[in-house]
Amino acid sequence: MRIGEKLVSALGEAMGRLETTFGCDRPFIGLRPFGYSDRRYFFGREGELDALELQIEQNRFVAVVGSSGCGKSSLVSAGLRAKLQNAVDHRWKWVEIRPGAVSPIRELAVGLAALTGETGDLAEACADRVERILTKSSFGLGEALASIPVLGDRSRLLLFVDQFEELFRFADLWSEMNRDLVTATEHREEATKFVRLLLTAAKMPLLPIHIIVSLRSESIGYCAGFHGLPEAVSRSQFLVPGMTRHQREDVIRKPIQLAGGRIDPGLVQRALNDTNDDPNQLPQLQHAMMKCWERAYLRGTRGVDQGPHLTIDDYTRIGGVVRLHCPA
Repeated sequence: MRIGEKLVSALGEAMGRLETTFGCDRPFIGLRPFGYSDRRYFFGREGELDALELQIEQNRFVAVVGSSGCGKSSLVSAGLRAKLQNAVDHRWKWVEIRPGAVSPIRELAVGLAALTGETGDLAEACADRVERILTKSSFGLGEALASIPVLGDRSRLLLFVDQFEELFRFADLWSEMNRDLVTATEHREEATKFVRLLLTAAKMPLLPIHIIVSLRSESIGYCAGFHGLPEAVSRSQFLVPGMTRHQREDVIRKPIQLAGGRIDPGLVQRALNDTNDDPNQLPQLQHAMMKCWERAYLRGTRGVDQGPHLTIDDYTRIGGVVRLHCPA
């Protein structure tokens, strides 16, 4: 993990510990990506969600590509998942994983085993069984799903592999660490098997599975190290655009309205101006607005019988939008 990502992760955890302090109506999430539980406050991407849903309907494998901080993970986890939950044509099951630094196939096995609803030792045993199936052949995903009878006639599974570029690090394509030859070879072979599992499943017309991977645009060239992956990414690539000024205004105003707060127009314009040069500063914008909300909330609990009122003074005192390197 890069130093910037460690900083963001630590800050995200620290902000998460403040959730109970500021209650459930805390409309900004800070530096971390939106998750499904944050969907109520996810705004500004309605057009992109319509386009992405169409991509999913037309393709079994979709690569969501964009620069760091553009909101790839949030778009899928908070936006698309919520949108598919309301779909009338299919009942969607959802599995979300990251390739991880230990074992991408194990992560996939654990994600699939979670569909059973089992916990504890039973969940662990199920994951072990699924992992054995996955490692047996390139058709392992289909065979694993057949062994987990949770998909009905109208059900489909969406497998979301978030931060897919972690697979390249696992395969030692990016790593600056000195690994022994045996470990490096094993990692490379497992990464190759993992990619083959995904691509084979996407080509099986009777298998009710759709696969989305989120991928940083700066790492897309590393796909060439895996047979068939460049072609799959090129066929159904969804490039996440930077947010327009109008979309970023929705990101600021609509969560505050939903949470019963108010905001000075001058603060809105200042925050928009500060992010005009880099429309991919969504995590930084979220963090700044979260700090403003916290100040306004604390001020509002001191006898004022109204929702939090965010002012330009709040924005100035928290330092505005701070430029940090943040994950998507």
